[in-house]
Amino acid sequence: MAEFARQKRLTHTREGMPQYKRYKDEMPGRLLQDLWTSVTMGSGASERTGYPTQKGEALLLPIVLSSSNPGDIVLDAFAGSGTTCAVAEKLGRRWIGIDCGKLAIYTIQKRMLNLRRDIGNKGPALKPGPFTLFNAGLYDFSKLRELPWESWRFFALQLFQCRDEPHKIGGIALDGYLKGASVLVFNHQKQPGVRVDEETIRSLHEALGSRVGSRMFIIAPALIFDFQQDYIDFDDVRYYALRIPYSIIHELHQREFTALKQPADELAVNDTVEAVGFDFIRTPELEYECGVTQRDGELLLEAFIRIKTFNSEAVVREPLRKKGNRETLSMVMLDYDYNGDVFDLDAAFFADAIEKVGWEIRFPVESVGEQLMAVFIDIYGNEAREVIPGERLGRGGTTDKNASKRGKRLKGSGRR
Repeated sequence: MAEFARQKRLTHTREGMPQYKRYKDEMPGRLLQDLWTSVTMGSGASERTGYPTQKGEALLLPIVLSSSNPGDIVLDAFAGSGTTCAVAEKLGRRWIGIDCGKLAIYTIQKRMLNLRRDIGNKGPALKPGPFTLFNAGLYDFSKLRELPWESWRFFALQLFQCRDEPHKIGGIALDGYLKGASVLVFNHQKQPGVRVDEETIRSLHEALGSRVGSRMFIIAPALIFDFQQDYIDFDDVRYYALRIPYSIIHELHQREFTALKQPADELAVNDTVEAVGFDFIRTPELEYECGVTQRDGELLLEAFIRIKTFNSEAVVREPLRKKGNRETLSMVMLDYDYNGDVFDLDAAFFADAIEKVGWEIRFPVESVGEQLMAVFIDIYGNEAREVIPGERLGRGGTTDKNASKRGKRLKGSGRR
């Protein structure tokens, strides 16, 4: 024992029991090297998500196993396709994934909702534990919600550049005007726990009717709204949802910020990590046509979305150069069979590829469900969302080539 101690080969457990110390290079086997060649992911692998820089689950398996215990928190600050999150879930770890790319966020959301138990996304389905998609900015927005109502109301109107001019229509008290249309700031303090859903809009419409004009804006915290699209139509009136996010820019006078740029092609998908900025900008101006046409040289039908107008403005300190039509488009993401609740990403189309085919997106008619959600994302990360009924895209056998209809959003009508 004394000889072991002299050789510094002796250690003790917490209970004081002596143990012989052996070093790794004396153990059987071979030390793990930094070149791993057995963890590649095949082109047809079932775990493929379509994300350009996806890593295989076999690569993350030894990393998560060797660096954490069950129940630990695993954090990936550049989450990408969500491989770390998926492996951590399968190994019984808690996880946090962070990414500033919208394609990454929606890819991870879809992946975590479609997990399978075995590594490589094989085996029986695995229902993940509850998780939250949190839109985090640079500063917490909760302090603003604690403002007295009049201060909150003033803040909300100023945020969307509305004119503070209280008025009434049909006995309903309204707060001001935006581009000539009436604005209502929803009083979430007076009605705690109340949500703004389609029934809320319907009741409002029954009271206001056509007297409100062709459009109206409703301002509320983002999570108050129970629908994802940017507007709801009743008769000839369009009711726009102006969502206040739960994080805003702060102390702009103290440092310069630029937008969190989104990629326009697959090669640029990781470039956004170099940006420093915020998520509260302005909803893009969007005008599109959609319908059904024949595939080139075939008798089969294809659904299409043709982008006619797409313009964006970002509240960032960049050189003031007017960007041309569609120049700010980053990508379009589709959920072919939107369930009205969770956007389940089915396909993503980058701007450079869309431009090459005349600003059209084409996809099989047979993939379209009862309704489709299209998310148009600009290079600043802002979204314009459209829910398109399936019959407009050929579901149910529409064959009229002239059946395309136009969907239009007025500039500045959504989140800013």
